[in-house]
Amino acid sequence: MSSKQERMYQAALLKIAMKMRKEEFRGFDEIFTEILSELELDPEEFRHYVNSHMQSLMATVKRRGY
Repeated sequence: MSSKQERMYQAALLKIAMKMRKEEFRGFDEIFTEILSELELDPEEFRHYVNSHMQSLMATVKRRGY
């Protein structure tokens, strides 16, 4: 995976989290689809990235108190 692609995935995670906080009445799937389309990311590749980084993502979430 290129560093550019990794930065794009990180940006997508951040955008999804921000939208979910702002637009709490919208569903995750709707936001997920919108952001990935906006950033032109493949949903399956993004899911693979998230799954392979789940442990560090959860540690960050807990550390920040979300």
